[in-house]
Amino acid sequence: MFNLKFQEMMGFLLGPENSEERLGVCYPSLDVYENRDELCIELEIPGVHPDEVSVEVVGRTLVVAGMKKDPLVNKGVRYIRMERGFGKFRRELDIPEIFDLEKVEAGFSAGVLIIRIARSEDRAKLVKRIAIE
Repeated sequence: MFNLKFQEMMGFLLGPENSEERLGVCYPSLDVYENRDELCIELEIPGVHPDEVSVEVVGRTLVVAGMKKDPLVNKGVRYIRMERGFGKFRRELDIPEIFDLEKVEAGFSAGVLIIRIARSEDRAKLVKRIAIE
C-alpha cells in the first residue's frame, strides 16, 4: 500500500510521463553483450506484442520504444501492490563503430526482445600501428 502511494505521489510531483526516468529507473531492463561476430541486446518486455515495439537506428543510436499495457485497466480493480511497470518505454543505446548498423536483426523469445548487430568487416580488419617516438 505504501509503495503504491509513493508511486502516485512521485507521478504527481514529477508529471505523468517519464517519472521513472527522472527517478533513475530504466525500463525495460536490458543486457548488452558481444561475441566475436556480433553485439547482442536483450530487453525484458513480457506481455508486449511485437507490433507494440519499434526498433530504429538513428545515426549511430539504436532506439527501442513501445507500450506495455496494463491488462487490468478499466476492469474495476484497485492495486494493493504494484511492482510491474506499464506505459510507454524508450531506451536509446549508442552503438560503437565496430558494428554494422546495416546488419541488424530483431526477434522475440519468451518475453525477451533480442537484437543482434553484426560486426563491421571493414572495422575488424583495420589495424593501425602507432609509432612511438
